Amino acid sequence: MRWFISIRYLLAHLRQSLVCIAGVTISVTMFIAMTAMMNGFTDKFIIETVEASGHITIHDEPRETRTPILERAYKNPNALLDLEGVKPRDKIEKIKNPGGLLATLRRMPGIVAVAPQVTGDLIATYGTKTMTLNIIGVEPEQTLAVTTIGKDIVAGDFGRLKTAADGVVIGRGVSDVLGAKIDDIITLSSPTGGLTTAKVVGVFATGVTPTDYGRGYMMLNDVQTLLNKKNIINEIIIRTDDYTKAESYAVQIEALAGYKTESWQESNANFLKIFKIQTIITYIITAALLVVAAFGVLNILIMAVLERVNDIAILKSFGLSRGDVTQIYVFQGLVIGFIGSIIGLGLGKLTVEGLRRLPIQVEGLVKSEGLLMSERGANYITAFVASILVVLIAAVYPARRAAKYDPVEVIRGAH
Repeated sequence: MRWFISIRYLLAHLRQSLVCIAGVTISVTMFIAMTAMMNGFTDKFIIETVEASGHITIHDEPRETRTPILERAYKNPNALLDLEGVKPRDKIEKIKNPGGLLATLRRMPGIVAVAPQVTGDLIATYGTKTMTLNIIGVEPEQTLAVTTIGKDIVAGDFGRLKTAADGVVIGRGVSDVLGAKIDDIITLSSPTGGLTTAKVVGVFATGVTPTDYGRGYMMLNDVQTLLNKKNIINEIIIRTDDYTKAESYAVQIEALAGYKTESWQESNANFLKIFKIQTIITYIITAALLVVAAFGVLNILIMAVLERVNDIAILKSFGLSRGDVTQIYVFQGLVIGFIGSIIGLGLGKLTVEGLRRLPIQVEGLVKSEGLLMSERGANYITAFVASILVVLIAAVYPARRAAKYDPVEVIRGAH
């Protein structure tokens, strides 16, 4: 009986009801589309960054570089001696006994592969074009086991580093800026005075702009010589069995090695914060749309209550309780929220598929040939539950107001 009356009252204000349903539908559709887009770009950046650069990196420096005891001594106003203008002693940073550390890491549970490397900044020149290049000296087989850089090669072959004298593999962005293609010879110079010519034996494209526009690979020995770091290893890259657990592994490895050990989450903390902010903005926008839809539901139900005061009095005189009347109007809000949510989920799915097929070239932090859309079941559930709850909350006030009417006072004309 109560459900039948609810539907009759809802259909009596069909136009207003459809507007409310449309408001809920638009809110749910926008939430699904926007979260899928944010998730797509986030997943692309994380996966490509993690796979191309490794899960964990051991650096050639300790975590804490300050000297609290000396700082307290120099800041003491009663100190007899205060040194100023002292030139710091040149110190070559390196990982001590890298071979032993590599062997230890390979025996650790959860560690899939490790690779030593030496890194530094160079000036790359080709013709009249010049740019700064972060060069990484590697052992190709070990690097291919730790990263997926070999799968990202779009021209040439990563393995040619071993066969070509002074070969270099560069990012597609570097290739575009310099204009250097496969088998072209580029000039590399280091801040320490090292100078060499290198043949481009490969071009990679990870899809992550900072990597593609700023990185190059050469043989480990070649980079050590070029950077004047003979026999020095200043980084060790690690691949784990689960990249989501990289932070916990990094803590264990840092305690073991004694060197600063960064997980991919720590290395890319700034970018991850940007993605979190984007997600928060998405939730705020869709929440605002839901609130607008809720006000629409509130408005139509208040109008329905005011127009049917006499009907409510008659129903209560026939034996319907306050709870029954409340349920009649709450059920109307539930129907609006349910129908709007279901339609919104369907339209959200269609919108995601449509946006995914748009031929839009995206190039920023992440580069792709179309909009990156990543759907998650949790987002659909969140959109459905949130829309139902918001609409139900909006329906509570008019439902309680309707339940308070006294049939005797209404019949006497008090209302």
